[in-house]
Amino acid sequence: MAMKFGRAFCAQREELLSPYRARELFTDEDGEHYAQELTFLCEDQHCRALLTPVGIYMARKSKRALHFRTKDEHARSCGFLQPGTAGSITRSPVEQEDDYKPSIFPTELELTSRTRKGNSSGATTVSENDSEAYGGSSEPSSGGNRRKTSTQTRYLDLVVDCYLSDDDASKNQPFTIADKTKVFARFFKKIQYFQDETGLIYHGLIDDLRLYADKGVGLRFAELVWVDKKRYRVWAYVPQERIDESRRRKAFLAEIDELEKAVKAGEQVHAFFVGAYPVKSTVEQKDGSQFEVYRAELLSIDHLSLVFSEPNRS
Repeated sequence: MAMKFGRAFCAQREELLSPYRARELFTDEDGEHYAQELTFLCEDQHCRALLTPVGIYMARKSKRALHFRTKDEHARSCGFLQPGTAGSITRSPVEQEDDYKPSIFPTELELTSRTRKGNSSGATTVSENDSEAYGGSSEPSSGGNRRKTSTQTRYLDLVVDCYLSDDDASKNQPFTIADKTKVFARFFKKIQYFQDETGLIYHGLIDDLRLYADKGVGLRFAELVWVDKKRYRVWAYVPQERIDESRRRKAFLAEIDELEKAVKAGEQVHAFFVGAYPVKSTVEQKDGSQFEVYRAELLSIDHLSLVFSEPNRS
């Protein structure tokens, strides 16, 4: 039976992992599993059927949420085959490939970033042992036992995937970012309305990309904002320092390369960012002229999530 899962047992690490944690291990240049495709199995310890990771190793993140899918047949005793027990965690029709949505929403987004050890940026370094507090792992379940899942995450991609799902009931549950708690869905604000409230997750379509030599990356939103009866462009800016200090630097640059290709091809790419707020900035051009924009400077590459409308072409 083809089934989809939001968690799997990793043979190499002998622990349960979310697909977001699995992707982090794959892209973590300081980790022992960097660029290594791990083996994922059914979390039922009496089954351990082989699972296929979906979207985890792709440079482009699409609207399809990261997940695991059945590759081998599950054991007859597998708890996920028993109706009304563990199998209820997987809610998606098995006939479709791109319909998986997270079935358990986190209740808090932790903005602490994973940075290289010994960096002097002042950012907090999250150690390897801290991953369980964010990854939603627990002891392997047996049979029909309902799993225990952490409600805190530091993966913005997971929060975005939940927002893009059609689970309206979960979107009405409380959610927390920093010192702010409100209904999950109300944390998302279109970029042209960013002035309505600070401390949210802002989003919109990207229509331009600027790569500044040794200075960082700038993403321009397609929608303009009206301030004092004037129209302004809004940019999300990732400083070079934040890119260099990240343990996922190469993966981020590969994603930006895909973004550059998509913008040139006229594809739709939706960007979400958190932990930053657009402020008016003056830009000086080479000829000495100036113009004003609103720019949000991100504190981490982990605070940016890109959603591509077209699949990875590699």
